[in-house]
Amino acid sequence: MVRRFLPYGIAVAAVALVAGALGLIAWLLAIPRIETFLLVFVLLVGAIGWRYGRGPAIAGTVAFALVSDYYFLPPKSLFGLDSLSDAIRLITAILAAAAVIWFVHVSRGRQILLQKRKDLLQDVSPVILQSLDADEILDTVAEATQRVIDYQHFRLYRWDEAAECLVLVKSVARADPYTDIDWRLVTLSLGEGITGIAAKTQRSLLVPDASRDPRLVYPAGTTPIVESILSVPMVTRGRLFGVLSLARLGIGTLNTEDMRLMEAIAAQTALALANAEQYAEAEQTIKALATIEALQPGDGPGGDSEIDARILQGFDDLSHSDLATLRVLQADGRYHVGATGGRLWPAEDAPTGEALSAADVAWLADPKVTIYVADPETDATLPEWARRGTRLAGAKASVFLPMRAGQRLVGFVALHWRRSRWLRPEQLRRLQLIAAQAAIALDTRQALERERGRAEALAELERARREFMQIASHELRTPLTVIRGYASLLDEGSLGPMPPVAQRALRTLLEKSSEMRAYVERMLLLARLEDGAAPPTMDALDFRRVVNDAIERVRPQVELKHGTLQVDLAPAPLTVLGDPERLGTAVDNLLQNAVKFSEGPPRIEVSGSRQNGKVHLVVKDHGLGIPTAAQTRLFEKFYRVESPELRNVAGTGIGLYLVRQVIEGHGGRVDVDSHPGEGSAFEIDLPAVAEPAARVPSPATTGEGGSA
Repeated sequence: MVRRFLPYGIAVAAVALVAGALGLIAWLLAIPRIETFLLVFVLLVGAIGWRYGRGPAIAGTVAFALVSDYYFLPPKSLFGLDSLSDAIRLITAILAAAAVIWFVHVSRGRQILLQKRKDLLQDVSPVILQSLDADEILDTVAEATQRVIDYQHFRLYRWDEAAECLVLVKSVARADPYTDIDWRLVTLSLGEGITGIAAKTQRSLLVPDASRDPRLVYPAGTTPIVESILSVPMVTRGRLFGVLSLARLGIGTLNTEDMRLMEAIAAQTALALANAEQYAEAEQTIKALATIEALQPGDGPGGDSEIDARILQGFDDLSHSDLATLRVLQADGRYHVGATGGRLWPAEDAPTGEALSAADVAWLADPKVTIYVADPETDATLPEWARRGTRLAGAKASVFLPMRAGQRLVGFVALHWRRSRWLRPEQLRRLQLIAAQAAIALDTRQALERERGRAEALAELERARREFMQIASHELRTPLTVIRGYASLLDEGSLGPMPPVAQRALRTLLEKSSEMRAYVERMLLLARLEDGAAPPTMDALDFRRVVNDAIERVRPQVELKHGTLQVDLAPAPLTVLGDPERLGTAVDNLLQNAVKFSEGPPRIEVSGSRQNGKVHLVVKDHGLGIPTAAQTRLFEKFYRVESPELRNVAGTGIGLYLVRQVIEGHGGRVDVDSHPGEGSAFEIDLPAVAEPAARVPSPATTGEGGSA
């Protein structure tokens, strides 16, 4: 209660204080009164009204009338109203104070209302701008407008660029007769109706009495309403997004203040819609880029044609074109139609013309052309085939997007609209991004097709080579057997005595035929391994026996070169699951290489043991060694080390490759440790069998060094 009446006390005290101060001034000046008291008191009452409101200002006026008996009128009697003139002067002062109070009250009320609206506008603006969904933005705008302006009918029209008209997308009726009218029946073009005029001029329109304005368009059969109409365009950066329209029953119920507030809301709405549109386009661009990036040759039931359709769909979703065509460079060097689309493309495919040559698309192949926007009716730069196609399609706006892989044009997309269309720079940049990603996809597809063709050709060559190796090996076996048979008969003397010179030649013949037979057997085994036609026979066996048999086969070569063999095999069986013939061939190759690549008498060390559940075999020589750079390719097929010391060493380059194929086919691993000039150590690891099904007798461990 005290707080409520405090402003009244302050007002009366202020009048008393000012009156006392002025009375003191009059006493000091030795004058009975000061004629400016009226102005001073009226200004004081106005200040009280502005600060505390109308009630305290009236209380101050009453106090002013009381003190004016002395300070304003001559102090002759009560209130100094001895004459009509004095009464008129007092009444005039009171009326002046009342006028000031009323003026201050109205002005202050308007200022408070305006500030309240501004505060509300500041509250709703972030809400409008923070959304990136167009429908949510429109709902927020309708609600926010109601908080700022007490409308009775709200309409929001969006500008449809495709249809070139204003379409009602939001209508809120809060009073009769608006609830009985279907405003969605009205579609406005630019310049049609109050709303269309506001959109065309991009200026706000305020109509005090719509019932008397012939420009207003009502739905058919609707009686004009006595109402005030406000139409405000939503424009940002010179681009029209739509129109906000408010209505309130009665004449002049909306004013210019309402228009200013709606202009602020419309500007925020346009900006929010622009942001939402850019966000949606960016999302669509990212989706199109991701879709194109994920495409693989042969993707989908339609293969490459399905890929072309998906690429074109990415362009179409972003541009909303009426007609669209994708042309792709094919193996014949011409650009063929890969896909067609667009909103207005006929259900039955329309003719798209013949394939285009490089000369036909030279204007797009220029690296300086990143995008080409054309008006087909007036653009003289368009080639005749493009002009003819756009004329048949009825296109009035076209965009051509070249797709390049480096400097090579791998294809292009043509987008057409049957109306005049202006694409924003950011839209063109996004289309260019999709074109760049599509170029990568098309170039990758073409590269993979070329690689697939080469791979198929290589596979065919490899198949023919294996077939030749098998046939040649089989065909060589028979004559080799005959040669060895007759040579053995001659060597044994079964066919008669041979002179000493012939006997030496015969031994050489037998040695080379044996070497040749080894090559033939190696080629046959390699062909069987690669074809997988004859899987190995996997039996439990003692790997020591395989190694010892291989040592015995190579011993004559070592002795012939006056070399030594040192063998250190574990005393316990080294049981593995494997094919003894193939494992023996692998060990043979390692031992023969140790002999072949040794300078002078070969010194070979062979050791075998069981380590960490594996059978470990090492074949070490003290020969030429292998360069470090060559060790990574040593087990490749047909690879031979390029070294001057090895020029005279015979070989096919399949020995170590065969070793790797055999060992890895048994679940094992082969590796090499070599240093040039110090020799090489080849290591084999094979899975060991803990408890062999049948215990194999241990052969005698050989550990000897000898020279022949």
